[in-house]
This record gives sequence, C-alpha cells and structure tokens, in this order.
Amino acid sequence: MSNNQKKKVIIIGSGLGGIATALRLSYAGYEVTICEKNSILGGKIGIHEEKGFIFDLGPSLITLPQFFKELFHDIGLNIHEYLTLKKLDPICNYKFPDGTNFEYSSSLSKMTDEIEKKCQDDPEKFFKFIDLGSKIFSISEKTFLNYPLSKFPKISFGDFLTIPLIKSLKFYNKVIDRYFKDAKLRQIYYRYPTYVGSSPFSTPGIFSIIPYLEFAFGGWYIKGGIYNLVSKLEKIMLERKITIMKNTEIIKIIHKNKKIVGVETKEKNIFAEIVVFNGDVNQTRNLLDNNEKNEKNDLSLSGFVILAGLNNQNHELSHHNIFFSENYKYEFHQLFKEKVFPEEPTIYISAPHVSDNSVAPKNCSNLFIMANAPAGLIEWNNQEIEIAKSKIYNQLKKHKIIINKNNLIVEKILSPKYFEINHNSLGGSLYGINSHGYKNALIKPRNKSNQFSGLYFVGGTVHPGGGTPTVLKSAKITSELIRNDP
Repeated sequence: MSNNQKKKVIIIGSGLGGIATALRLSYAGYEVTICEKNSILGGKIGIHEEKGFIFDLGPSLITLPQFFKELFHDIGLNIHEYLTLKKLDPICNYKFPDGTNFEYSSSLSKMTDEIEKKCQDDPEKFFKFIDLGSKIFSISEKTFLNYPLSKFPKISFGDFLTIPLIKSLKFYNKVIDRYFKDAKLRQIYYRYPTYVGSSPFSTPGIFSIIPYLEFAFGGWYIKGGIYNLVSKLEKIMLERKITIMKNTEIIKIIHKNKKIVGVETKEKNIFAEIVVFNGDVNQTRNLLDNNEKNEKNDLSLSGFVILAGLNNQNHELSHHNIFFSENYKYEFHQLFKEKVFPEEPTIYISAPHVSDNSVAPKNCSNLFIMANAPAGLIEWNNQEIEIAKSKIYNQLKKHKIIINKNNLIVEKILSPKYFEINHNSLGGSLYGINSHGYKNALIKPRNKSNQFSGLYFVGGTVHPGGGTPTVLKSAKITSELIRNDP
C-alpha cells in the first residue's frame, strides 16, 4: 500500500471504464486524477435535460447486475445504498412488419407461452439455444472475462469438453438458423450482435452468449435513468478525494525513453508514472505522436438518435421496443458493405417513462429513438440528417407510432458525428473495431501497452470488449494489471 500511495495515475476519459478504474485504484492507495474533455462525466453514458424531460444518451438497459454490484463491493460499498435497480418484464417488445409483436421476457414460463402462441418452433429449441450460451459463458468466466489476454488460467479437460466449439465458431446467423426455423425468432436473435455494433451475418457464433446473458440475468433499469449510475459514482469519487478535471482535453501523452511521464493539456502538463487511456484505443496513436493513419474499414456500427419529448403517451409502447425492417439482411448489407444509412431501418425505442414517472412531465413521454448507422464516411450535414429522420418517422408511422410537430416539445438529434466529436470515437463508431471474423471477435487490443511502460487501456474498445458489464470487467482487469506491475 505504501508504494501505491506514492504512485500518481492519470486517467484520460471518464466513461464507465475510466470511472471504475479510478475508484478501484484510489481504493488501493493510488493518487488518481481523471481528465474529461466534456463538461460532464460518463462518456457515452450521457444525459440531456430539457423542459422537464430527462434523456439517457447512451445505454438504456443493463444486464449482468452482479458485475455492477461487484464494483461497489470491491471498493467497500453496497450498491443498494446508492441505486435502485428495477428488473424489467418484458425485457423488450418486438414489432414485426406484419403487425404482430413478441414480448421477450426473462421468465421461462412467459417465453414458453409466447413461443407456443406466436411461433412455428417448439420451445425446446429455445431451451437448447440458451444452454449453448450458458456453456460459452461458463468458460468465458474462467478465462476471457476475468483475465488479461495471454494470462488465461489453464482449464481442465472436462471444462474443455463442455465448449461447444464447432457451433460457436460458425457464423452467428448460421447458429441461429440451426436452432430456429421460425422467421420471427430468427430475426429476434439476429439482432444480438448489434449490442457490440456488428452484423449477425459476419460475427462468429460465440455471440450466442449475449441472448443467454439477457435471458438468464434479466434486463434492468436504474431509477432516475441510467445516468444516475454515473452521478452516484462521481459523488463517491469526490468523497474519496479523486481529482476530477472536466473541460480538460488531453492533447498529448508525454513519454521519455518509452516510459510514460504524464500528459499535456492546452493549459499545462500533468505528471504521473501511470496513464490509463479510456477512449477509442484507435485514437491513442494521435496522443503519442504516432503518424500512422487510422483506418476506417473495420469499424463497428454507429447510431442515429432522436431524443423526442412528447406531449402525450403511446400506451402501445413498452419500456424497450424494436420495430423490425422487412429485409434485415439487406439492411446490414447497406450498413457494412454500402456504408449508407438504410432505406428501411430497424428502429429501437426506449420509453423510460413507462417504468419511471420521474423522467418526463405528467402525461408526457421521453423517447430515445435509435437506428443503426454506418461509421466513418457520411458527413451528416443538415440534408443527410433530415433524410435519416424522415426515414425513421415514416417507418414508425407504419407501426401506428405517429410523431409530428404538434406532439413534439423537445427534439434533439445525435448523428454519428456527435459520437465522433464528443467522444473521440473513430468515425463515430460505438465499439471501435467491429467483431467480424474470429480475430476481431476474440482478440481485442490489450489492456497494457507493449511499447510504453506505464501506459494502460480500459473501455469497450479493448479486452474483453464492449457493453457496460464487460467494460466493468475491463476496469477490473486493467486495475489489477497496474497493481501487480512493479
């Protein structure tokens, strides 16, 4: 502990990974400073408040609540003394072009009933598919999720035999097609690789783990909005004397003889033995004076978001809703091959007012409306924004969700340009490099630099990958690497 107290750590970026790393290292005795270029903490977990409406700008659902509880426990706290977690049922309401809907639940009996009533498949196929995901998760916990790359512990031969290797290494959509014949179930499960910004037609079958995690551990909401998590963690950081520097952009990571010595801001230099970069790892080279050009060919998806505050409530909406396009495969072809905003986008709507009356004025609704968008190439000028917005509103109109100027009290657009500018995300990508192919899916950038002593990485673009629960694991892995290094 005495050695740690002498070590200074600078964390660049205050996304969930950066905050969790700051808290863990502070608890271990390090002197921690966290630098954030924006006026609020949280990274992509942002917030927008206007005219009585509260909008989460990033994740609107959390899974694996035990990973969040683990963070609080590891810094000597109880999460329930800070946050109220609410389990959602249904997790999501899926709407299809033919007008039917499927309420997706983490209740086994409800899922069985829904499949029997609305699908052509036997629920037994669902049970077998979820079992596949559980086996992948079991091995992941023993290796991938809790250890740095190259430091996985040896697993027993018995454990090895439980790995459904052949199934999990096929393309994800092929795995889905093997388990399900019903078109609606296929389309529901095709969606899950978008949780890490990727296409179901290009990712390996190991991503069968995601629907398992959501079903087994449920989908959760934080009362007051997901940003409440960041607010509470910021309060804890202040109580623990972590230095928080907002509106502070780092323009250079300072190093000498391949050893980190600090960072440079526009105003001054800040010196430290350790720097942790919490952002798109592809942007690190810009801070290290590396002239190597960033490539934009393998980027994950971005998003086109409309924040809509309405003077009415649509009682057909659940907390989470998906409105599917007619041709899902062509939609992904447009996103990843043509790199254009789809002609007919699948649309996600989070309507937190359904579960929480504190986030919108009485009898009003706050909708987070999002469609997948390509990262990297579109300029997103006013004309392109209006075209994308019209496609979304017209698509919703087909499902009898009418949004017009008479209803709108608040309307705010977040295009991929927003994510690129505000969060230094290459091309506006939400998860860095996509998870297409075995290499991209299984081998993320390491949490520790091989080139510079004292430089570490945390967040969704490095090991073990994207998504808030995984980012928390990234923070734990990075913190333990720092603590175990001389």
